[in-house]
Order: sequence, then structure tokens, then C-alpha cells
Amino acid sequence: MTVLGLGGSGHDWSSCATDGRELVAVDEERLVGSKYGLGADLLAGLSRRACLDALATTAEDVGHVVCCELVPRPFYHSFRKRATVINHHLAHAYSAFGASGMTRAAVLVCDNSGSLVTGRKDGPGPREAETISGYTADESGIRLVHRVSGAHLVDAASESAYYQPGETDNSLGHFYRSASLALGLSYTGPKTRYPVSEDGKTMGLAPYGDDRFTDQVAELVTLLPGGGVSISAGKVNHVFERLVASGEFEDRAALAYAAQEVLERALVHCANDLHRRTGLTDLCIAGGVGLNSVANGRILRETPFERVFVVPAAGDNGISLGCAYYGLHQLEGRPLTGLPALRTAYLGPEYPTARADAALAASGFTVETPDDLPGRVAALLAEGKIIGWFDGRSEFGPRALGHRSILAAPYPASVRDHLNDHVKHREWFRPYAPVVREERARDYFDLDQPSPFMLIVARVTRPDAVPAAAHVDGTARLQTLGAGQNPKVHALLGRFEELTGCGVLLNTSFNVAGRPIVETPEDAVEAFAGMRLDHLVVGDRLATKA
Repeated sequence: MTVLGLGGSGHDWSSCATDGRELVAVDEERLVGSKYGLGADLLAGLSRRACLDALATTAEDVGHVVCCELVPRPFYHSFRKRATVINHHLAHAYSAFGASGMTRAAVLVCDNSGSLVTGRKDGPGPREAETISGYTADESGIRLVHRVSGAHLVDAASESAYYQPGETDNSLGHFYRSASLALGLSYTGPKTRYPVSEDGKTMGLAPYGDDRFTDQVAELVTLLPGGGVSISAGKVNHVFERLVASGEFEDRAALAYAAQEVLERALVHCANDLHRRTGLTDLCIAGGVGLNSVANGRILRETPFERVFVVPAAGDNGISLGCAYYGLHQLEGRPLTGLPALRTAYLGPEYPTARADAALAASGFTVETPDDLPGRVAALLAEGKIIGWFDGRSEFGPRALGHRSILAAPYPASVRDHLNDHVKHREWFRPYAPVVREERARDYFDLDQPSPFMLIVARVTRPDAVPAAAHVDGTARLQTLGAGQNPKVHALLGRFEELTGCGVLLNTSFNVAGRPIVETPEDAVEAFAGMRLDHLVVGDRLATKA
């Protein structure tokens, strides 16, 4: 029986469908062409339709529809009589543990805010929302062991726009979001008056700062016994705006540094307490704060947890995955440890070769089918060419992991500036992630476990070999790649190393600033036409601008 999970809150809507064997998941933004899905027609639900089409089923044949309490009602309106609505953090927990393939683990969920734990969304009086939740998970189920909540205020004027940012006390997600907004690192899309914070930019800016504001920012976050935190959302907003009132880059970078440092300390505090409560050595992480790969690396280094798994769609788009897992487990009776785990994040719909060929044929590009595609592309990369790479099913989540990527050599250091200034058109301070074969990762990076979803930051041990991949602080948000996860890119890495002696490539998302990652073959061809890329790979084809 088909289970349909629906995700999102005020943005990042997504769908995930499963028949118990295969998972198909895609973000609404990829199909509507608007970042975070802002302005999408949720009644139409393009991601819902795409997932069901991929499983060759229809809405009428769906047995269970599951969503969380923050998913806007228009998204599941046509299924309302079949819809099961669950707690937001519980959905995050299902996404992390179900995807991990682990048999027993602690689960840490941390975001801006989740479901209300007191009060009513549409009623008068004070309301509190969950902000941090700790769980244990094994074959018997997922159980809440600890929760932090805080007073939650939402601007009632935002009710009609889907996106309701709100302010929530005791929230590490709101704390970091406030820093991003104060720094002007945000995005405002169609049909919404409220900016979406782009916290990954704040994380990238942080290493350029110093500690001039760290003590002041640390005073805003009180670490409480028992893994709790105490934060006044209103005070955080006021202090952050004052600290960067000068507009000077040095002050902005210092605020980013302080926010990152204080966030990391708090997350280590929460993880340590969760370990104390559970005694477990494996940790799964979900919630928007889980996308902070620098903090994830620190949790791995500084807590007793020996393995850390972060679900690739840790933000609210991952709610659809968690809801699908919940449906399989709670409604279909599948064992929790027998859910289809994620070895890769390639969950998007499959596009037929004929569709890709038609898009290339209409492009006017020179197109060839090399006998040795990895060898040919490796030679181009060794010459300093920049390659758009489109292959197979798209990645679920915000990271390009070798199916919707732009690839380049990790040297010289100027490659980073060229990509930022002329290809991606984004902020100069943002770093680029390396991809490396799993068996070669320890030769370049200080990391003791795989990082297949690019969600753990580690120290670069050979920055001279990969200068464009090392951030200003000598770290990198790396992707490790096993041969079975992506045979083509794994082979490409091997051929590139044979030619150059370097086993690493730069891997960034195939998009320009302000646009979602490309989804369809037509998207890839259109993006290639407008970008300063040298070549485009689409499946087994290699395209060059005429």
C-alpha cells in the first residue's frame, strides 16, 4: 500500500511516497522554480504529483497520508479524510532514525520551533512550542526522553502567506536565525513579506570573524542543568541588531563567529545530556539546526557519541520523509528497524533518457557520447574546465551530492573566487565542498567516519593539495563517496587522481544564486546556457556550447 508523506512548515514543502520498498522524495521548490517553494500553489502540489507518478500510482490509490502539525492545510486538503497528523519533532525523529539504518540510537531534534505543547494555534492565551527534543529509538519504537520548549509568538498577519516565522524563546534555531537576519543573510521570495534566513551563509562567514562579541552573545544563552537552554527571543533580536549597527564587515563577521561558537557550545551541551540520559553511542540528528555541519563535526569530536548520522534533508523538507516512515511503521506495521534506509540521497523522480536527449537536441549545443565518459571529463577537469553534471535521480535535501552538481579541480585557490564571482554569482566568503572517495578520505581530511551527505565539517590535513576546498579556517564540509553510492563520480575521482595525483574534486550545487538546484533535464540545459560553465554532462552525454 502506498504511503504519502507531506512536509514543510512555512516553507521547504516537499513530498515523499513509498510502497515500502522504494522511496521517492522531492522538494516543491525544484518543480516550481522558486527557492524554498515560496509562492507555490500547495493545492496543486507538484511534488505530490511527481512522487505518485514516479511510483506509477494515483492519489485515489494512496492508502495513508501523513503530515505534521505545521504543514499548511492546503497541502493535504484533497486527502483530509485520509490524513494522519503527527507531532513535528516526532516526524523529524522518524526521518533521522529511519534513514540511518541503525538498530538503536539516540535522536536529537533541534530547530526554530515545532508543534505547540501548550495553547492553541488559533486560540487566545499564551502558547509554547517545542524547540529541542531528545529521543531513544530501537525496534520497539521512538520514545521522547527530554524536551525544551519556549513561548511562541506569531504575527497573525502572516496566516494567509503560509510562512509564519514567529519568535520562540529557548530556541537555538531562532537564536541562529536572528543572527542571519541581523547580518542581512536572508531571502524574500514571492507572496511573502517575511525573509527566510540563509543560515548556511552565516556558518560560512563565521571563520572570518574574531571573538570580540563572543562573551556578549554567550550571555544570551544560558545552559541549564539537564540539557536545557534559556533564551529570550526578543533580547536576542535587539542585541544582534545593535552589534552590527555599524555595518562594517569586521563586526558582521564577528557576530557570525560568536553566534556559531555559542550555538556549538549549546549543542554539545544538549548532546552530552542526551548521552547521559540514554547511555547510547549512536546519535541521529534532524531539525533545521542539523544542517549546521560545523556543529555536527564538533558533536562528533567532543561528546561520547561514537557515530553521528545526520539525515540529508534535516530541515522541514525532511518532514515528508519522516511522515512516510511513520506511516510504514505505525499504520502499515512495518518494523521500525526494517524501514528502507538511505544509503544515498538520490530520491528524486527518474527522467527518461529520451527526455534528456530531446532537451539536448533542442539546445544547439555540440553533443557527443564518449566511450570513456569518466576519463574524458577527468581530462577536462585537469585542464581547469568547469563542468555541470546532471545524472539520474536528484538529491533530496539542500546539498548537491553528484547528481545535480558543478564540478571543478580543487586547485588553484583562485578557483573558489572564480566560481563565486563568475559562475555562481554569490558572496565571496562562501566556501566550496570537496568530494572524495570514501577509501581516500583519511588522506586529506581528519574524519573517522563516512560523510555521504556533506553534513560534517572536518579539518583539512593537506590544504596544499586542495587549496580551493579548504575554508579560511582550514576545514571543509566534505562528501565521502563509496563506489556503490555513485559509480560514475567514484570512477571520475579515480581517473582524475590518475591524471593529477589528486583524489579530490570541488562539488557545488548546479544552480545560480537565488534559484533552486536544477531538477529536470530541461532545467540543466537552460542553466548551462546561461552560466559560465565549460561543459555539461547529462547522463552519458557530454555537451559543449557551440
